[in-house]
Amino acid sequence: METNLPIYKWENFEFLVDVENNSVRETSNPRNTYSMFQMNDLGKEGYSFEHYDESTGKSFMVDLPPLVTLDPNGMALKYNKSVEEIQGSSDFEVMVDQDLLKKRISSGQLPTITIADSIFYADARIDLLRPKDDFSTMGIRFDDLDDYYVVETNTYAFPYNPRTHEIGKLDYENITEYPKDLLFVEIPDVKVLDPVGWNRRNGWPETDDLKWVGLKLEFEAKIVPWKQTGIDDLITENRLKKPIQKAVKAQENSFKNKRGPKL
Repeated sequence: METNLPIYKWENFEFLVDVENNSVRETSNPRNTYSMFQMNDLGKEGYSFEHYDESTGKSFMVDLPPLVTLDPNGMALKYNKSVEEIQGSSDFEVMVDQDLLKKRISSGQLPTITIADSIFYADARIDLLRPKDDFSTMGIRFDDLDDYYVVETNTYAFPYNPRTHEIGKLDYENITEYPKDLLFVEIPDVKVLDPVGWNRRNGWPETDDLKWVGLKLEFEAKIVPWKQTGIDDLITENRLKKPIQKAVKAQENSFKNKRGPKL
């Protein structure tokens, strides 16, 4: 409950600590909400952020202790641990599965995602979704999925060819029915699928932002029914255009025939 959130006092200011949403907000002015994702991460020391005080028109740098210190009960509940288990731990150690981290970094295990019964390795470092058991294709480049990125859900939603394990090709100008050989799938953004590889590719520390992005090694794509993709309007439009196109083509052929052969 909102009223049960712990309050952190810093000088003359008070902030509600919202572990569930990784944020803090000023009690006297809830518009002043600060996402911890945008704060300076000081490691075991906690965080710092710039707070603007509307009453004085001045800005202050606020020092914020770790979440495990501010709200140990909330952190234990959120990450399915006991309060005793998280005692003495850093936020990073609680928020990021340490066993998975060891597998990913020390053992080099790549995350996988299952797309329609086929397993792909997600390797952001080399910009590839690589089929595990199909060596006839390189797979799908994340860069090629940029055109299918959905901002609202932080996912890629795209037509997929389960036979070739590649992005499916649609003839948007002429499609008049649901594709029979293609699926429409939704998968997480590259930074969610392989945050460690993403950091390596960009030259950042391997564990950068893992607290906020999360770390998983197994994913499954969502298969979206074609009727839920918004393609129905396009199909209807193309079906309406087809008789017109046919009539125009017939008229053009008739005109050519009347002119006779070229000399």
